[in-house]
Amino acid sequence: MRLEWSGHSTEVREAGAGPSIVLVHGYPLDGAMWSGVARTLATRFRVLKPDLPGRGENPAPAPRDLEGHADFVEALVRELPPPVGLAGFSMGGYVCLALLRRHLDTVRALALVDTRSEADDEEGRKKRDEAIATVRTAGVSKIAEVMVPRLLSPASAANRDLVDRLRRIILRQRPETVEADLAAMRDRRDSVELLRDIRLAALVLVGEQDALTPPALSEKMASAIAGARLVRIPSAGHLTPMERPGAVAEALGDFFASSLAA
Repeated sequence: MRLEWSGHSTEVREAGAGPSIVLVHGYPLDGAMWSGVARTLATRFRVLKPDLPGRGENPAPAPRDLEGHADFVEALVRELPPPVGLAGFSMGGYVCLALLRRHLDTVRALALVDTRSEADDEEGRKKRDEAIATVRTAGVSKIAEVMVPRLLSPASAANRDLVDRLRRIILRQRPETVEADLAAMRDRRDSVELLRDIRLAALVLVGEQDALTPPALSEKMASAIAGARLVRIPSAGHLTPMERPGAVAEALGDFFASSLAA
């Protein structure tokens, strides 16, 4: 589908039919990270995997705050017939929480995938600033070099095809977009208290070997959201949708099938 956004015409890739699911990607990636999951889900749902502003099929400039991304996702959701499910991976989870902070009734079901509710602490903000300096001095290729091993479990890092696909996605991102994403994540609001206000169906999913957002953080999120389910994905690190797309699609499919039922 096409969406007019911020003075630009944006192409949002979609497949399948049925209740709508919007898959929000993370950093430093684009909507293609969801491709394997989306193919499976499209047998049961209408699946949309947008590129957030500043990359891929979305020519609008990347905002330097999560609220700007949330504005885009909200505009997309409002074009879809209800009920709508929303899944956010890592930074995409931050975007989903920023949207729900303003409109808790925007969607019927929410999946938080390998993400966290806490804002960056002082050390985390320092690391974002260091990464911004890296982008400015060494480019996106250095970001790819650093991020690929952090995103994957050791077993996934040995999968050459997966590593090559991941590197291609990262390397096609614009330096200004990567910098904007880092600033947006650095300055994001804390969402811990927001979790207690969420009353829609919720799933928290995490890779058992996720070193960036460890399972203990997902357990805390699931405990804070009333009625939330927690799913651990074996043999996966942070990037579960690319490492174990079948297992992630099965968990999301079962969740959305029950929570989006008429």
